Amino acid sequence: MAYQKFFRYVYIEDLKNDITKRGNFNKYTKTNFEYSANDVLENRNIVVPDNIKMIMPEKGDNHDFENARTIHEAYKKMTRTEASDTRIWTYLSHVTFWGYMKKRCPAGTWPEEDKKKKKYILEHWFLNGLSSRTLTRQNIAMLWWGAHLTYDPQRKNPYELTEELFSMLDYTRTLLSLVQGRNNNFTRALLEYVIENKKLFEKAKESKIRLLTKKLNYRGGYTLMPTLSKPEIKKILDLYKNDIQKITGREK
Repeated sequence: MAYQKFFRYVYIEDLKNDITKRGNFNKYTKTNFEYSANDVLENRNIVVPDNIKMIMPEKGDNHDFENARTIHEAYKKMTRTEASDTRIWTYLSHVTFWGYMKKRCPAGTWPEEDKKKKKYILEHWFLNGLSSRTLTRQNIAMLWWGAHLTYDPQRKNPYELTEELFSMLDYTRTLLSLVQGRNNNFTRALLEYVIENKKLFEKAKESKIRLLTKKLNYRGGYTLMPTLSKPEIKKILDLYKNDIQKITGREK
């Protein structure tokens, strides 16, 4: 076991400047990420295993569910405040899970123009701000937050909702990016609703989830979702059942 390490803010800013101002992507083409021990600090409140094994992305399969479960088990005791520390996620993406990130986001070798490459690296390797959207863009943070919000020890399979979440890209793109998406009750209620109404979501599931998240995002403007229980949220979801049933195909 070891204490969790993280980069200093000054060093992270220098890494970003290397990309945005100097247009230097060399670090992201190398087998190992090079840095100085002087740029690293320790959080002694977070103790993690010496070795965390991730399943490497292959043939279009990122194994998000399995890897989210792995990261959550390793960091299960991490608080939401600690999980909002941009320095930790930057260290994890550049050091601990460097090999995984190189496979999943091989931006350093892209032939695309520098502007696109800069944007991609900043979004996926760093954590720029703490909005729901940025947390879902940074790949390692997205895995932990996805599992954290859906892990339910009261269920026979505590990771059943986590598996549902990572079964479809639209969940992480739309559900987790909502402000309400960082509320455990809200996220669990929606996923439970889908599982409990399998026939309703049997076809055109992606389009139906998009519709639901749009409706709920609008509703969140005048309803205090975080104060509602799961049964109360499910009652709201029932209000849109007719609209969902009308959807028969993928949105254009």
